[in-house]
Amino acid sequence: MKKILFVFIVSICCIWAREIENARYFLEKQRKVLESYYEQVRIQSLEKHYPYFRQRRVIEHSAYLLLSNSDQRQFFGGIVLTNFVLKKFIKYSEFGGVGVSAVLSSELGSKRPRVIYLKFDGRYLSDLEFLGLGSDLFAYCVLPNFNQCILLGIGEEF
Repeated sequence: MKKILFVFIVSICCIWAREIENARYFLEKQRKVLESYYEQVRIQSLEKHYPYFRQRRVIEHSAYLLLSNSDQRQFFGGIVLTNFVLKKFIKYSEFGGVGVSAVLSSELGSKRPRVIYLKFDGRYLSDLEFLGLGSDLFAYCVLPNFNQCILLGIGEEF
């Protein structure tokens, strides 16, 4: 009986330990690194010295929005780094993923923040729901449609 109780307690502890290491745990653990990286990409984007991720130029979201249409076209297939606050889930499809509306974190305090729309792969639905509306998140999205987005800092390896 003691052995069964011991195994049960150890099992509960293992399950509890796994539940602690969720998307929120990793995001908070990595927040300072993500904020520092985001700020560096923002500075380099404004100076037009873009970093690269997997042979694609990376530009910060608000810097991308400042570009003219012709300059934005040069980023076709590039990556935008965005820091956003999740506002609403638009739709979910097993084939199309999950669409969300959000506001750029940098515009959150303004009178009329711009609403942006991002599309994530379906595997992010549970993480986005767990993190919840109002969460301050980071993502890479493929331009020009802000689709094929991946959440950054949630413990996922690429």
